[in-house]
Amino acid sequence: MKRFRKADIIITSVFLLLILAAVLFSFIGKGSSGRAMTLQNVSGLSDFEGKTIGVQTGTIFDKMVEDKISGVKIKYFNNYTDMMSALESGIIDAFAGDEPTVKYMRSQGRDVDTLPQYLDEYDFGFVFSKNEHGKYLCGQFSSYVDSARENGELKSIDEKWFGKDDSVRVPPDLDSLDGDNGVLELATEALAAPFCYVQDGEILGYDIDVAFNFCKQYGYKLKINDMNFDAIIPSVSTGKTDFGCSMISITEERKESVDFSSSTYNGGSVLAVLDEETARSIEKNKTFFGSIKESFEKNFIRESRYKLILEGIGTTLLITSLAAVFGTLIAFLICLFRRVNSVLAGRICNFYVKLMQGTPIVVFLMILYYVVFGNSGLSSIWVAVIGFSFNFGAYASEIMRSGIESIDPGQREAALALGFTENQTFFRFIFPQAAVRFLPVYRGELISMLKNTSIVGYIAIQDLTKMSDIIRSRTYEAFFPLIVTALIYFIIAWVITLLITTALNRIDPKKRKRKVKGVNVNE
Repeated sequence: MKRFRKADIIITSVFLLLILAAVLFSFIGKGSSGRAMTLQNVSGLSDFEGKTIGVQTGTIFDKMVEDKISGVKIKYFNNYTDMMSALESGIIDAFAGDEPTVKYMRSQGRDVDTLPQYLDEYDFGFVFSKNEHGKYLCGQFSSYVDSARENGELKSIDEKWFGKDDSVRVPPDLDSLDGDNGVLELATEALAAPFCYVQDGEILGYDIDVAFNFCKQYGYKLKINDMNFDAIIPSVSTGKTDFGCSMISITEERKESVDFSSSTYNGGSVLAVLDEETARSIEKNKTFFGSIKESFEKNFIRESRYKLILEGIGTTLLITSLAAVFGTLIAFLICLFRRVNSVLAGRICNFYVKLMQGTPIVVFLMILYYVVFGNSGLSSIWVAVIGFSFNFGAYASEIMRSGIESIDPGQREAALALGFTENQTFFRFIFPQAAVRFLPVYRGELISMLKNTSIVGYIAIQDLTKMSDIIRSRTYEAFFPLIVTALIYFIIAWVITLLITTALNRIDPKKRKRKVKGVNVNE
């Protein structure tokens, strides 16, 4: 026993040292792949041949880069924040982005420069469904944009969001819209400053002002749905939302799925590289420890960003707890159906389980959100609860079934011989014993579901992970938001483990204790 305890200490120490080494490497290991690409050692796009370039998933930058630079390696990221972190870490040599966004990043203190040569020039526009309602709205919106360009309104919006006066960058008052002609739902990704981002818990930006002014002129209320960029066009094309924006380039391929309004912004795409000072600092292995306090204040205290984390925790817990309850009920019902002497019932249950096991949960959620409940008006949170309930129910039913089948059939026969009915036998003898065996595996599946909820951003839900992305999109820092998010998931998983372990100890006869003449003894 003593030797076993020493082994535990050694294994734990090694594990902690590996974690510490990984954290230290993340701080001081930057730039180890060689001299960073900067404007001082780059003469043009041809210098990036054979280099690694980051692009955002769902954009057209990958095609632009491959058309302009031969032999380039493409890495895909979810947003600008992830690309900026990868650039500073030396994972990529540069990233492709929209010039206004990269300029805004630099104005906010990020260490990037842009090549003067455009990858491509483009127009941004709002997207609308190709159905009759979408075409009508697109016509109205295009008329507004054309008139706003002529009367100087678009120019004023441009000066507001690309000027130097931060005090004028405030969110529009959505409550001031009268809504005589109904409510329009806008699909966007609030991770693309200055076009659309979150500040003090509110969504604002260039595109939001354009949408607001349009709704004000035509008598609509405006509801903003924040979602992943690659979910915007599916949301609009299926009619889940009325229109969409977030620096969406007008392309012929996208026109096959949605209709575009008149251009709201004209610009170009550029390659972003580290500035020279930052590159030199990385080469000297400058550590991050000196700025931890400042970084913590920036990520969580400034603009009360900790409230975003708290809101995200609440949403994650709500989805997880409801899905666990409903999913467990579904799993139990499937187990009961399988006990019925019916070939049809068995085949239906088997088909359901195989379908859920063979369908990725993110795909299943998007089918529910955009297709099954596309025009129902059902809240996206309830769609997530339904999706995770069905998914969890399939896996939990297999866990329960394996536990039930592990019970010796002789116990059932003995109970029936004593006069108990089938139902009494199952609920009094079989299932309680099976629960002791399947609860440990059930606990692991529940924790897996908790972690899987991190993908609900695809259906416009601002959970813990999405809130972390929003914070990173404002600060362009990865360490604190990601570490805190991981820690919170760990704590929630630990609490789930504690609760189920407590329940297991209470129902397991071998672990229960009873008093006999004032003395605690095992049963």
